[in-house]
Amino acid sequence: MPFNLSGHPAVVIPVGQTQKSLSIGLQIVGKRWREMKLFAIAKEIDQMVGAFQSPKGY
Repeated sequence: MPFNLSGHPAVVIPVGQTQKSLSIGLQIVGKRWREMKLFAIAKEIDQMVGAFQSPKGY
C-alpha cells in the first residue's frame, strides 16, 4: 500500500519454491514514472531464475 500512495511502481515475480512447494516471490519497487524500466528489470530476473513451476497439486 505505501507504494500505491507514493506513486512508485511495484511488481512481484515468482523466483522459486520452498521445500514444501510454497511459492517464493520477489517484490521490486521502481522510481516514480519508470514502469517500463521496472518491467525490463523484472524480465531479466525472470529469465535468470527460469520458468515458473506451479506448486504440487495445482
